[in-house]
Amino acid sequence: MSLTAKHIIAAVATAPLPSGVAVIRLSGSGCKALADTLCPSFTKVKTRVMHYAPIKDEAGNVIDEGLWVWFKGPNSFTGEDVVEFHGHGGRAVVQAALEAFYKAGAKPAEPGEYTRRAFINGKMDLTQAEGLADLIEAKTEQQRQQALRQMNGELGTTFETWRTELMHLVAHAEAAIDFPDEELDVLQEGNFAAKVDDLLETFKKAQQNQSGQRLREGFEVAIIGKPNAGKSTLTNLLTGKETAIVSPIAGTTRDVVESHLDIAGYPVILADTAGLRLTDDVIEAEGVNRAGKRAKQADYVILLVDAADWPTLPPEATEFMAGKHGLVVVTKIDETKADVQNFVNINGQDYPSLAADLTQPETLDTILAELTKALDNLVAEASEAAHLNRQRHRDAVASAMTHLLQAKSLFDQTAAGGHFSADMLAQDLREAAQSIGQVTGRTDVEDVLDLVFSTFCIGK
Repeated sequence: MSLTAKHIIAAVATAPLPSGVAVIRLSGSGCKALADTLCPSFTKVKTRVMHYAPIKDEAGNVIDEGLWVWFKGPNSFTGEDVVEFHGHGGRAVVQAALEAFYKAGAKPAEPGEYTRRAFINGKMDLTQAEGLADLIEAKTEQQRQQALRQMNGELGTTFETWRTELMHLVAHAEAAIDFPDEELDVLQEGNFAAKVDDLLETFKKAQQNQSGQRLREGFEVAIIGKPNAGKSTLTNLLTGKETAIVSPIAGTTRDVVESHLDIAGYPVILADTAGLRLTDDVIEAEGVNRAGKRAKQADYVILLVDAADWPTLPPEATEFMAGKHGLVVVTKIDETKADVQNFVNINGQDYPSLAADLTQPETLDTILAELTKALDNLVAEASEAAHLNRQRHRDAVASAMTHLLQAKSLFDQTAAGGHFSADMLAQDLREAAQSIGQVTGRTDVEDVLDLVFSTFCIGK
């Protein structure tokens, strides 16, 4: 796909399913004149005014009747002239209307081509384009809110601020080049080292903040414990259906059973795992191994302990709690009396704990309240750092950090009496700025554009 738009494109901008209304969007110079050929009464309509009229094929036969509207560029989604036809959403109707537009001179739009043209014409940066894609795909309230913030420029502003700070450092380095006998002094007077350290610390915090990516992809919650502790029962309680097999026979769960949930607007990937114990059964042993791996990668761990074992905690499970957020649930509390405090200490860390009868529906509200609180805290803890929600963002920050560290090393060596080259320093800083610029599109690398817009649907 070239960076310059030399043709008119047409595609359905609504879902490709039978519906009451479907919107066909045209974009490009001359699209208004093209629409006029299919709807002569549209000729004199003013911009941004809805016009009710039929659409006709080249032989003059009526295909459908609907609403036409014209957005004159640059005041449109793409920044070009845009025409939309709002007709009925039957598949045959939509296909016939599209064929009429194609025969009149429009070309089928490629995936993401409308949004790509909006980027090219300065209507949005790449992070806003990604935010739009995420908004379309959002399945939970928290995903919607994050996508909307990104579409409104929150993440792009952060990256552009970083790029600007890096360009200021480049300016310092280039100024030092003009004073070959005082290069180091020029940089020291500009507080160069402290500014580099501040940026490195900011980038480090952004890399450590996983909440943005988790909001987009889902927080991983693992349920662990010994066999028959109630893991599958809890899974079924949280999912509201018979997701996992519940049996008094120990070792029923042999693999990770995964479910996708919406908890208080947060996307959650729930993993019911095999009971943790030593076993000679090869298949069950593999299940236990997978349970351990899933617990290690989880953002949050729910440890189930049978009330009959309380307060003894299974060492096979507690090792996976170290350094993680989690909850201890003492199950089968109806079968025996157990003194369960509000917190339990595991490996020097306090975890909230509660007693529960997983066969009682009201238990769901108690556990959901704890999960919601935990998810709120996970996001709040990282609220001050930038939310990097795609691997592309993380790779860019990692690359910028590499170049910044090289620049810092060069500067530190010089301050210690080593040979100094302001040219090399400036080049490292320029490459750091270019890495950050790729995120918003402040770069000439077209491969980045192809990567972003290939994920869009046709018509957007």
